[in-house]
Amino acid sequence: MLRQMMLIAIVSLAVMGPMAEAAAPTPCADLTRLALPEATITAAEQVPAGEFAPPAGPRLTGLPAFCRVAITVVPQVHIEVWLPSDSWNGRFRGEGGGGYAGSISYGGLAAGIQAGYATASTDTGHPASAGGTFALNADRTLNMALIRDFAERSLHEMAVKAKAIVNAYYGMTPAFSYWNGCSTGGRQGLIAAQRFPDEYDGLVIGAPAINWDRFIPAELWPQLVAMRTTGGPIAASKLTAVTKAAIAACDATDGVKDGIIDDPRKCTYDPKALVCRAGDDPAGCLSLQEADAVRKIWNGPTTPAGKRLWFGLERGAPLGPLAGALAFPIASTHFQLWIHQDPMFDWRTLTDAQFETDFKASQDKFHDVIGTDDPDLQGFRRSGGKMIIWHGEADPLIFPRGTVNYFDRVIAQNGGRRQVDEFARLFLAPGVGHCGGGDGPNPTGMFDLVVNWVEKGVAPATVPATRRRQDGTVVSRPLCPYPAVARWNGRGSPDETVNFSCVDGQHRQEDFQVVAPARK
Repeated sequence: MLRQMMLIAIVSLAVMGPMAEAAAPTPCADLTRLALPEATITAAEQVPAGEFAPPAGPRLTGLPAFCRVAITVVPQVHIEVWLPSDSWNGRFRGEGGGGYAGSISYGGLAAGIQAGYATASTDTGHPASAGGTFALNADRTLNMALIRDFAERSLHEMAVKAKAIVNAYYGMTPAFSYWNGCSTGGRQGLIAAQRFPDEYDGLVIGAPAINWDRFIPAELWPQLVAMRTTGGPIAASKLTAVTKAAIAACDATDGVKDGIIDDPRKCTYDPKALVCRAGDDPAGCLSLQEADAVRKIWNGPTTPAGKRLWFGLERGAPLGPLAGALAFPIASTHFQLWIHQDPMFDWRTLTDAQFETDFKASQDKFHDVIGTDDPDLQGFRRSGGKMIIWHGEADPLIFPRGTVNYFDRVIAQNGGRRQVDEFARLFLAPGVGHCGGGDGPNPTGMFDLVVNWVEKGVAPATVPATRRRQDGTVVSRPLCPYPAVARWNGRGSPDETVNFSCVDGQHRQEDFQVVAPARK
């Protein structure tokens, strides 16, 4: 409480103006003279309010006046820090990336300074054009230095360097520090909480790409299953049809027929129900082999003996991104360059036994550096940090049960649900895709919720979520803290949040169990 009171006092000073500053601020252009360990400040420019054309990406509009600082940390980690000139709210915000990263999130920087935050982003140490090739040296050895930069070091360097810039420019340190990220950005935020628990006071963690060493290989499973079971990719029309059939079968189990599977963990729809019968249009039904493939895709990768290696896509999630005509490039690159260290390796040659061997090889090589699934968050809890984790349950790229599996282990290792509830909460979003989209109501205002939790001690009982239908009507729902789910109370419109309550989800623990590798 004392720490919180001191931080609130600093915020008050920060927004009062120059008379309250703790030290003389440094003009923007003079920041190039600031000495930072193992780093060079390559640019420091004052940008007037209005529009700005970043080095990469579209022109940004509606910006306040700000100081743009570019930093290079050896060997090649690029960081940008944007500092509102006249509208700083006394806080710092780190913005996450996506996929293999490789670029500055200029959109995230713009959103940050528009909200008053001194904001930073990093390319994590390699260009976007490199894709996943940065992991492999010319002699086919792994470039572990660049892999560590991507996984962890760049994020830590960004936080340290950016806060030094903030301190110099404003003459005071930020009163609170926050993280905002989804997918790779979610993983980046969690690695900070796990390994540098004092860096951020509050984090928004969306669809986190944790379990990287396992879920990335698992992304290739749908392709392999389709190829081995049916001889090739399943037609897009059939994948769409079986997803629609699963939704139709499980939609009304929550009492509301709205085109969304409210809790896909309880949906047991079997694709054999869509097997073609006499007179059926073959474009919208399945062969026996295709039904078997879809069943295996939903179940997730297994060993030849049937033991689960990782989780599958949820019923109701689009199957095309992972089971369509082309393999997901991050997954195929992972097998080629990260596991086999051979650009010519053809993943199509994998047998069930070889897939299991490669899956375990990925764990052995990369779990410690980029697994990012350490459930021990005691340091983060002791620091007073708060985090909101969320995941769309119709995510077609990152398997939601991997996030649930992690959170269950967090609960088990940090004193139980009541204790964890004081600093971390997970919200699952039915029908929502990867970091947003889909047919389900999308979460809103999550960043403000974590700020309110950190600074006012108000924990989010629910997260508001909305979706506008094609006819213009709006659906609103509450997202409930795991393991609770939202249920319509049977009165009033099922399109309005007020008519829903959070009830126990009563999921089966065995649906989320895999063996987590031990850290070395």
